[in-house]
This record gives sequence, C-alpha cells and structure tokens, in this order.
Amino acid sequence: MARDRRIQSITCQEILNEFSEKLIQKFTLSEERAEEIIQEVRQFSRIVRINQELALVSADPDDDMIIECAIAGKATHIITGDKHLLLLVEYQNIQPVKAKDFLDFLTRNNNHQL
Repeated sequence: MARDRRIQSITCQEILNEFSEKLIQKFTLSEERAEEIIQEVRQFSRIVRINQELALVSADPDDDMIIECAIAGKATHIITGDKHLLLLVEYQNIQPVKAKDFLDFLTRNNNHQL
C-alpha cells in the first residue's frame, strides 16, 4: 500500500539499520540483498530524523526508536506484531496495531474493500 502511495510509510535511518541487521541475521540474506531491500523501502518511505531520547519501552529499548520515529513523522499508527509496542495501546495519539487490524480500520473508514 505504501508502494502504491495509498498510505504513507515513515521510517528513520536507525530503523533501517536494525531492519538490515534482521534481514542478514534472522533471515540469512546476503548483505547485498539486504541493501537492495533497504533501498526499495527508502523509495516509498518518508525518512525522518530522531534523537533517540525517548525511554518508554523498558522491556525492549530498541522499540523506543519506533515510537520516536512515529512521533517525528506525525504518524497515526504503528503497524507491528511486536508485543511490547502493542501493549502501549496508544501513545501521543499514535496507535500500535497489527497489520490485519490496520487493514480492517482502513476498510471501515474508507467504506470499501482495499
């Protein structure tokens, strides 16, 4: 949907760095393939800067950058499967939601199927 410009994707360099690490370590992609994916994400995402000053998720401090990115980008939702983020329910009018719940939200608010 972000690729098609139906929603706006917001990210920051810190998230892209972590994403690249996960692609290489968890999914055993080559560094080259991970970089290709990161470049593709950059093409359809708005990149914001964060200060890494937020300390909200004590159980997983890396999640703080996700919230800070959402704040910097004036996001309404964080689409995630991360249990620590989902526990927040809402922070500064930003709602962490599972992908399916976000699609249901869009369907309800646009009165049509996606």
